[in-house]
Amino acid sequence: MSRLAPVMGTEIVDDIRLGHTWDEYYVLENFIKTQKPLWFIEVGVHEGGLSYKLIPELSGINYLGIEINCGIVRPAVKDIYTHYFNAELMCSNCFSSTVAIKVSEKKNKIIYCDGGNKVKELQHFKHMCHPGDIIMSHDFWDGDRKIKGVDEIHPEVLPMDVLHLDVSDDFVRLDETIFKNTRIIGWKKNG
Repeated sequence: MSRLAPVMGTEIVDDIRLGHTWDEYYVLENFIKTQKPLWFIEVGVHEGGLSYKLIPELSGINYLGIEINCGIVRPAVKDIYTHYFNAELMCSNCFSSTVAIKVSEKKNKIIYCDGGNKVKELQHFKHMCHPGDIIMSHDFWDGDRKIKGVDEIHPEVLPMDVLHLDVSDDFVRLDETIFKNTRIIGWKKNG
């Protein structure tokens, strides 16, 4: 039995909070496996539920997790990062120049903005995308989407927050049907 209290829109696995519903997790995992990037970059690891589940599933894909406060990352998650050669946990402010340099040098990547300031993360990390790279966010809601497993939606990213990507000639919005019934949204850089 889990010691963590249930929170709507999240799941608990091995006493680690996964900030996604199971549907969202499986949609994201399938999307990553279909795209086959060289890098999956998770901005905002938090306790590490997403890392804990994804890293063992993503053979052949490098995983970079970024967290400003690695003290909150669960020990079992830190062990995953230590034991998988393709995974690295970077304990740093995602807006730092150190992170910008590291992320910018990676090509063929998916940047997944799921930290504490997703709107600012999307604005910031879009400049680190090379042609063909994908930038995504969690906790998006357009006012119409029905989110499977979530009755009361508390969006952190709204349509007005992503307008800069939607109207950009540099990015194209990913097919919405891929992310149906989730709080996930994404764009691919042209080129």
